Amino acid sequence: MRYFLRGETLFLRGTFHAASTGIGGGIRDVSTICNSTVNKDFNDEDPLAYIHGIARSQGYGEDIFGLLTAVGMRTLCALTYDYVTVFITAGVTNRNPQGPGTINIIVYTREACTEGALLELIITATEAKADALRRMGYDFTGTTTDAVIACHEGGEVLHQYAGTLTDLGAKVYESILHGLPEALGRFEGEIPCRGPAFFILSTIGTKRWFEWEPEGCPYYPCHGYPGQRCDFCYCPFYPCKDETLGKWTQGSSGKKVWSCEDCTLPHEEAIVEKMLDNPDITLDELKELRRKPSE
Repeated sequence: MRYFLRGETLFLRGTFHAASTGIGGGIRDVSTICNSTVNKDFNDEDPLAYIHGIARSQGYGEDIFGLLTAVGMRTLCALTYDYVTVFITAGVTNRNPQGPGTINIIVYTREACTEGALLELIITATEAKADALRRMGYDFTGTTTDAVIACHEGGEVLHQYAGTLTDLGAKVYESILHGLPEALGRFEGEIPCRGPAFFILSTIGTKRWFEWEPEGCPYYPCHGYPGQRCDFCYCPFYPCKDETLGKWTQGSSGKKVWSCEDCTLPHEEAIVEKMLDNPDITLDELKELRRKPSE
């Protein structure tokens, strides 16, 4: 899965099997998922055509699930917890018709699910949203235009269920409990933000969420050389399973995990610039670029 911003639109790109409650929703395979900011007085008669237009603007086809919101993407919060990544934009003022709102949530798992588990992820995300709002003191469970997309990549099914007692569901629930207050705080101006925020659930030492920022990162330089680029601190190819770049190792849980501690590829200047310019570039193309740096 790759994700990136183009203007006021968040794009996810991959080979997804997805379930969406948003515009043109349902369950199907898609290569693109987006969440796009529109004016608060947006009133397009054909919002699905509008979503397709967003896809065409990037050269993508109509195999897309899309969400729309009046909330700006600078308040976007992305949260990674192991194999789960959750994207949240949130505003709650459209319970009052005078203001914009919408809580949009995209849940991605790189481990495959049954369709039943995919649908259950939408329930779990909605329960977490309602719980987070309650904990923040609101007397409502959402806004009139909220939507959820749940998606996965992968072959062999690992998750039959995704309720709150499952490993998958618990990770999604915890991510939203942390992420929704962060996103709302940014939308309402209570938390200063210069742009989208990226949070990681760290299990090193004390389990805790922390917001990753390139300035003052305690792990820099994590790959052993000063001057490394950190735009892709969490590699979009992970786990690439390319043994010329990484290796399998024993994790703290006893399971084998993919280690890329010796890989510098997504931190090299020319590679980073190419990935920013072309988010759809393949790993093989980047390796070839590294072999021919002058071209």
